[in-house]
Parts: sequence; structure tokens; C-alpha cells
Amino acid sequence: MGRCDTLGAHMHRWHINNLGTKAFLATKSMAVDVAGKLPCLTEIFDTDSDKAWPGNQIMDVFSNRISFHTRPNSASAEEQTTLLDATLLKARGEEHLAIMACDSSVPQDSTVQALAAARVWIRVCIVRQTRQASGRATAPDAELHAIWAGIGMATTIAGINHIYVFTDHLPSAEQVVDLGIHSGQWRSLEVCTRLQSWVGANPARRVSFILVNSKLKWSIHQNVHEYVSNRSFSIAHGRHPATSLAYLHMAEVAACQDEWNRLFSTSKYLRRGFLRLCDNNDKDLKPSYLGGGDMA
Repeated sequence: MGRCDTLGAHMHRWHINNLGTKAFLATKSMAVDVAGKLPCLTEIFDTDSDKAWPGNQIMDVFSNRISFHTRPNSASAEEQTTLLDATLLKARGEEHLAIMACDSSVPQDSTVQALAAARVWIRVCIVRQTRQASGRATAPDAELHAIWAGIGMATTIAGINHIYVFTDHLPSAEQVVDLGIHSGQWRSLEVCTRLQSWVGANPARRVSFILVNSKLKWSIHQNVHEYVSNRSFSIAHGRHPATSLAYLHMAEVAACQDEWNRLFSTSKYLRRGFLRLCDNNDKDLKPSYLGGGDMA
């Protein structure tokens, strides 16, 4: 759907592309709102990748060699740190193993791009590192970007048979091997293509994703966090920044909420019979459709 032609599609006579400019601007509907935002979207999606077919997906083929490790729900901060320290110590003592930590940063300044960073260690030495702009992206988008960059570096190091990936956002790690339609799908496609080739080339090769609680400010993950959060490194959006699907969705939700709040403050919208409610600080409650439609 959009204002441009779609290859192989036969447009209905009432298709949005057949609306004149005046009619398009005058029409109020979700379809028109979406069509107006599509030119900002820079992502590419593959709705029928052969690698996403059942039986072809990387987790179907190599589920025993790609693993995800979470912390116990009941573990204290001290126990989590001890467990991570032990894992890192073991990794540094093994041959043919690369240690990768990744993190992202989404500045509050709306004129600055999100950043993704990753570092790769062999034992205690940094052998690869990168810090890249993610464009207009959400935190999960940028974290997926960081994992994509880190795996791209680690799989090019000769002699490596096992990669430890330390991340503070396991859903992004799980999404990197998910080829369904989602924000950042093209990065997932690239990672899966790379890993299928890399893992398939040697039966000893494995990848382990390990969750790190960012609040711990732990060791190598904190090292990468400081690297990506360094304020001296920032990149402005520019005229045509890369823009993710999740970012557009988030921006639309925020704009809708702001407009609702604006209307909620006008008597014409509320009418006289509306009962105003206040919070514990005697401030007017504002409407929200998030969390089941609670008042915020």
C-alpha cells in the first residue's frame, strides 16, 4: 500500500493511488495516515524468504548449537554477577572462542541518531570493535543492530568455533534468528545467512547468547556501554535518516497520545457533563489507551 505503484499488483479502482492530491489530503482514515508515513520508512522486508520456510529456519537446523541463557528469576545481583564472572573466566580459558559484548544508545535528543556498538575479545584482548549509527530507531532496533554488527565481526575471525554473545536485551537476540516480518528483519536475514554458513562449515561451531542485567554494570558489558554512550560521539539525523518500522509506530503512538491529551483539555471535546478526575497530587488525570485504557 502506498502512493507509488507496486510491481505485479492490480489496483482496485478505489485504491489510494487513484485518489487525487486534493482528495488524498481531505480523506481521514488509517489507510491515508499509513500511506503518508510510508515514504519515511527505509527498511526492506522479505515476506517469503526461503530461509524462513519451516524446516529451513536456522533454529530448525541448528537448534542444538545456538542457545540462549537467562539468569534465574530468584537470583540476587551478587549471584548474577558471580555467575557472569564464572562464565567469562571459563570463556577466557578456552581456545577457539570469541567473546562478544554489545549495547546500544538511544539519545533523548530527537536530532541525534541512535547508536549501536560491539566489541570482540579473544581471551583478554580486544580484537574487533565497531560503533555505528542506527538512524531513527527504538532501543530494541539498535540492540539488534549491535548484535548484527558483533556477529559479523566474530564470524570473520579465523580459528573460532564458539562465540559468546553478552547482551542486556534477550528479545533482540531471539529476534535476530527470527525471520518473520519485524522491525530490522533484513538484519536478521543477514545474520541467519551468515550463521548458517559459519555454523554449517564445522560441526564444532556454536553460538551462546547470554543475558546481562544492565543494572549490574558488569565487566565487559559495561565497557561497551561506556563506549557507545560516549557523548563525544554523536551523529545528527541529516536530511534522510534510516528509519525503522518500530520507530514510526512509536512516533505515531506518541503523536496520537499527545493529540488526545490536547483535545482532553478543551471543553468542546469533553462537554460539560464530563467528570474530571485528579491524581494523588491533585493534577488532572490524562487519558491513555495503553495498559488497557487506564488513565495516566
